[in-house]
Amino acid sequence: MKKIFIIFCVLVLSCAAFGQQIKKQNVELNDVVTLLGLAGYELFSYDITEMLNERYDMVFVRKEFDAGKEIANLNLSTIPNKRLLTDLPESYWQQMIDAGQIIDSKTQAIAHAEKITIGFHPHNNDSTKFIRISVPGFVTGMGVSLKMRGLPVKDSAQKVYRYHVLPFKIGTFKEGEFIPLILFGSSWYDEQYNAYRFCGEREIDPDMSSEILKDVPHHYVFGVRFVKKQ
Repeated sequence: MKKIFIIFCVLVLSCAAFGQQIKKQNVELNDVVTLLGLAGYELFSYDITEMLNERYDMVFVRKEFDAGKEIANLNLSTIPNKRLLTDLPESYWQQMIDAGQIIDSKTQAIAHAEKITIGFHPHNNDSTKFIRISVPGFVTGMGVSLKMRGLPVKDSAQKVYRYHVLPFKIGTFKEGEFIPLILFGSSWYDEQYNAYRFCGEREIDPDMSSEILKDVPHHYVFGVRFVKKQ
């Protein structure tokens, strides 16, 4: 009887162990996004379809700050939010019409800018990172290199490069005014805790009043201005 009881217990434990097996499942998009983020890739997307009621030039801007003071302001590129048939030489018009390229018969538009995507990815050295700006249908992967500043390593002549990306809160839209979208900023060294920090708000206030900016030693701001076409 004792032998039968032992065999019964072994079978019960075996069934319980079998029921706790790891099961394979499909990888989800969030898993991919998390992995890319850990590898230094980050991507942001912005819906700009509400601006299609007017015709604008989208002026992409990069600003650079040192200890909270703006030290550089560069226009990266100017892209229209609409492309019209009349923007092309007249010799192409009938060809575009025959090909069904007119997407808005009222304005004779052949392309609409519906979103902006901004991505960050590593470079082949620690002190440089790339930002790429895309407007589907107009420009794909416009690249800009970013030089990062090294942070000191205690008791060493080496430096480390630790930058982070934060989005801005989207404020009220005003024609012609700069709209900040993304902040790319350096960590800072905290001597009290012997650690590099980058902590504070998850989104930056568009008026640059966020507390975290008081500690960030060096950062870039990327944004856009919508300049109405005459």
